[in-house]
Amino acid sequence: METPADTLVVPSKPSGWKRLLNSLTEVDTNYVRTNPYNMQAMAYSDMLFNIYRLSGEDDNGENPQSISFSPYSKIQVGPYIAYSIIFLGYTFNIGHKETSSDRSNIFFSVYSPIIGLDYYYQKGENNYRIKSVSGFGDPINERIKNTAFHGMNTYLKSFNLYYVFNHKRFSYTAAYSQSGQQLKSAGSFMLGFSSTKQKLDFNYLALPDYLLTDEAGNNLLNESLKISNINYRNYSLNIGYSYNWAFVKNALFNITIAPSIGYNINKGEKLELNSNLFKYKSINFDLISRSAIVWNTGRFYAGASCVAHTYGYKKASFSILNALFKVNAYAGFSFWKKKSYRKKT
Repeated sequence: METPADTLVVPSKPSGWKRLLNSLTEVDTNYVRTNPYNMQAMAYSDMLFNIYRLSGEDDNGENPQSISFSPYSKIQVGPYIAYSIIFLGYTFNIGHKETSSDRSNIFFSVYSPIIGLDYYYQKGENNYRIKSVSGFGDPINERIKNTAFHGMNTYLKSFNLYYVFNHKRFSYTAAYSQSGQQLKSAGSFMLGFSSTKQKLDFNYLALPDYLLTDEAGNNLLNESLKISNINYRNYSLNIGYSYNWAFVKNALFNITIAPSIGYNINKGEKLELNSNLFKYKSINFDLISRSAIVWNTGRFYAGASCVAHTYGYKKASFSILNALFKVNAYAGFSFWKKKSYRKKT
């Protein structure tokens, strides 16, 4: 008769969900130290530099003109809270405002060693200034700088999903979510997909009179710039490389470059699989770049980072370049240690 001591105990197999979670968080501990805490809290501030450049030319490619706009609001602050791999925060303006309207931004992100997701929302209403123009003659080009403009509203919603190839030795989260530490320098190729929705309402009649007509009363503004609104989506793929330089204990410097290729679809336009799909005027080449410097002891951290993202739009004789530069600084701490890291009593 078999006794209990003779019984072979087979360890239970982890559930599919647990195996998936382990695959997303597994790292080489010689290169990466995972965060021993469940939650993080931090104070966050950023400076936003946003430029919209509208460019147009005649149908025959002559008489090119461009107008560049930039918002007044620059400094934003706000709290961020994180649980596990999910970050959520909100920022609001504290900088000077030259108009009655405000700008708002919401950023939501999910980070893990192998995949990441970013969601970005931005809205600006009637708070732009004209930074520069070209194609109107040198006197006007010099006169126009920093002129208030109340005729443009913008809306941007962007979703970005990316995959980190060398996720066991390279930690993107150590550079951009402070949820780990890079012990030794390492890099990785990254593959991403982005979906962006943009709206632009533009009242060209709100431009200064000397941009609309010359001294003799002749029309000066190119017809291609007399738009009212643009509403489109962009779908793009990007591939790039990111590198963490662990130059001193508890500190790193990151640089990320990711060129992208995308396709624009105007509102109401159907996407059909035919030769028109690959029309040159609908294909855009944009760029995502990031850099960061971080100090992180595991419990306390501080750092700064910069992201640069270009969003392009091109149709016939008209184009838009939306360049977004965001510099931020933060400081915070981690708390509520994970069960596996707690000392046994």
